[in-house]
Amino acid sequence: MPKDQKSYKLFKDMTYPVGVMLDKDNMLILTTKIREFLSLDHNFKENDIVEGRIYSINKHIGAFVAINNQYDSLLRINELKGVHIEGELLKLRVKEVKEDGKIELTNRKRAYLEIDSDSEKILDYLYENDGLVNLGDKSSPDKIYRIFGLSKSSFKRAIGRLYKEKYIRIFSNKIELMRR
Repeated sequence: MPKDQKSYKLFKDMTYPVGVMLDKDNMLILTTKIREFLSLDHNFKENDIVEGRIYSINKHIGAFVAINNQYDSLLRINELKGVHIEGELLKLRVKEVKEDGKIELTNRKRAYLEIDSDSEKILDYLYENDGLVNLGDKSSPDKIYRIFGLSKSSFKRAIGRLYKEKYIRIFSNKIELMRR
């Protein structure tokens, strides 16, 4: 593979999605720059479970994933957990299919399946921090994500459930664990 066709470092014994093309001398060459080879013409729908390889990472946008080495998709930066590299195979859920066919992915389960683990995460934090967190309904999504790694809507669902089950009291600027 010519150096100018490598968009990231390749490691031995890893599998990577690549494209095949002709160079200026009509010789077949490989490239890791595969976006133009990927299609948006697919039959995926919201909540489908898919497998794909990361083919590009943009630290401001997220990881671009080739589903089945054939279809283009995006796993946004706020969905990325941990360290990822190009060539990594992921099993993900289709979060949204846009009108133009673009696919957005998530590594989270459907919301109703996540509520339990999100609620547990908040309870664990409260138990470890004297039953108090300085977040409320009006807290910024960034602050919520920094503390819990949750979107604001997931956070609100989780605290709503904890409130309904009488685990917590919610104030405008804090949440307190109720003594049970």
